[in-house]
Amino acid sequence: MAGKRLKVYQAHLGFYDTVVAAPSQKAALAAWGMTRNEFAKGFANVTTDPAATTAGLAHPGQVLKRPFGSTGEYKLDADPVPVPKVSAKQRRVARVAKRRRLRSKDEERRAAGRELREAKREEARALADMKAREQALEREKVALRQATKQRIARVRSRLAHSR
Repeated sequence: MAGKRLKVYQAHLGFYDTVVAAPSQKAALAAWGMTRNEFAKGFANVTTDPAATTAGLAHPGQVLKRPFGSTGEYKLDADPVPVPKVSAKQRRVARVAKRRRLRSKDEERRAAGRELREAKREEARALADMKAREQALEREKVALRQATKQRIARVRSRLAHSR
C-alpha cells in the first residue's frame, strides 16, 4: 500500500469498535470482510480521531479493535469485552422474577385444566339432558302411536257395525 494516500475508516462490528487504514472504502470493506456498502448505510465512516488515525496508520490494511465504548487503544488482538458484575441483589431479583414467571405459568396451566374439566362436565350434563329428552320424546311417540291405533281400531269397529 506504499505510494497510495491512506485514510482511516472506522466501524462498529459486534462488541468492538474497529479501524482500518486503507486507500479506499472498497479496500476498507474488504479488510473488514464485508461486501455491501456499509458507508452508505452509515455503519462505517472516515475518522479524524487522533488515536484511531495514529493506530490505523501504524498498521495499514489491518483491522484494529477495541471493546465498544471503551477509550483504550486500538490493537490487533483486542482486549476481551468486560463482563458486567452481577450483584447479590440483582441475582436475588432475577431469581424472584423467575419464580413468579414459573408460578404464573403453573397457575395458568391449573386454570386451563379446571376450565377443561368444567367444559367436559358441562358437555356430559348437556348430553345426559338430551338423552332424557330423547327418551321422553320416544315415550310420547309410543303413547301417540298406541292411542292412534286404539282410535283407528274403534273407528273400524264402528264402521264394521254400521254396515
